[in-house]
Amino acid sequence: MPDDQTFLKAIQSESAEERFSAWRAAGSASPSVIPQLGKLAASSNPGVAKAAREALATMVHSVGKDPNSKNRAEIVKNLLELAGPAYEHTVRVHALRLLSNIAGEEAVPAISRWIHDPELSEEVAYCLERIPGSASIKALAAAYKDAREDFKPRILAALGHRRAEEGVSLSLEAMRSPNKELAVAGVKAFGRIGKKAPSNPRLPDPKSLSEWQRIEQMDSMLRYADAQAAEGNTAEAMRIYKTALERPEEHWQCAAIIGMAKLGTAEAAAAILPKMKSENRTVRITAQNAWKRMAAG
Repeated sequence: MPDDQTFLKAIQSESAEERFSAWRAAGSASPSVIPQLGKLAASSNPGVAKAAREALATMVHSVGKDPNSKNRAEIVKNLLELAGPAYEHTVRVHALRLLSNIAGEEAVPAISRWIHDPELSEEVAYCLERIPGSASIKALAAAYKDAREDFKPRILAALGHRRAEEGVSLSLEAMRSPNKELAVAGVKAFGRIGKKAPSNPRLPDPKSLSEWQRIEQMDSMLRYADAQAAEGNTAEAMRIYKTALERPEEHWQCAAIIGMAKLGTAEAAAAILPKMKSENRTVRITAQNAWKRMAAG
């Protein structure tokens, strides 16, 4: 292991080869060099800045596979310092991205305090989204109320990706928003989470949405139906599938038929039967194949 000064000198070397060798060996460097690497990562010398950033990444990768690594906690602690206001914006962003790989629940309070910073909010949300455990989910949900209107969809997306039940009520609230982007974001998060709401959600009026938003809304509700089917709630799944089956677009009808066929119930069979004589060839063939699969078993 090189001593701190020798390592930092090599990172700042005029020789690209020496800088490269130093950052490749950074996994064995002491975490105490991280604050100085943070300053070098903002260097006006692009070669030095790159070497410092790569050295930080190498240090993170060196402890990434082992949560019990002796240096992991110290590296997280120092990266949290780099994410603070004492460092350049680009360095703070880099630190948050690295923290998304190794930070644990204990780091959530420190990271979440920057979520309302317009210049960092996206990076903070991404970082929290990747930190396992309930603390990060609670932090995201807690941030929603005071979040900027244009940032609320990002928080909903994070909760949706985590399939967090804490996001169900927020999704339902968002669906009622006159802001159509936020309303559709609520539908998308609700679909990804896949948990049944206390009452049927009030979806945005499709007539008020753009063509792409209408696609996203139906796709999200079918995702929700699939999740309900997987949980054994066939009645709720059928309610959504029937809505899709009534749509004129062949792809929605086919998606509904495939979902119903997986349920394998008498109600599903009865709904699929008329589509076996559909005028649309794709829908007709999909229904016939689905019927065969259900009959087989």
